[in-house]
Amino acid sequence: MIFDLSSFLGKHEHSYHLEGEIEGKSLSNDISIKIINPIKFDGDIFKVNGDYHIHVNIWYTYESNCDRCLKPTAKEIKTVLSGKLKESTGDFNDEDEDEEIIYYDTNNLLKLDDYIWSQVVSSLPMKVLCSTDCKGLCTQCGIDLNVQSCNCIEDTIDPRLEKLKELFPKK
Repeated sequence: MIFDLSSFLGKHEHSYHLEGEIEGKSLSNDISIKIINPIKFDGDIFKVNGDYHIHVNIWYTYESNCDRCLKPTAKEIKTVLSGKLKESTGDFNDEDEDEEIIYYDTNNLLKLDDYIWSQVVSSLPMKVLCSTDCKGLCTQCGIDLNVQSCNCIEDTIDPRLEKLKELFPKK
């Protein structure tokens, strides 16, 4: 989505409102996460002491399989894109290393799609779970431990630590 900032930059107004949505997409063939609804965003650009700062709230829903039990699951995420707004001059050696820089082009056009998509990708969880108390699958028989329990005996001990078993005699 492209926003024309010509009417805002250099004027006496102190804020510019941004709102819209962009289409979700799958990340890649290697990652089984899919953005299932359009990514919605809404935010503002503020003028503070001659600098422009952007703050955008982003909402999206993703779908993936649970990493423990492999059931399909969908979750809604809210994240924020914020940073300093600057004109793209080709020189990307900025002194503001603590703050993210968001560039608009020399025609005062701000293209937010790539910045929003970057924020969506970085806000995805490392591990997808259907619920926080998901028990997963049994490593021996493959039964879903959320639905039923199994009778598998998990008595595999690392051979290097087997001697420690003698410290706890069976009753």
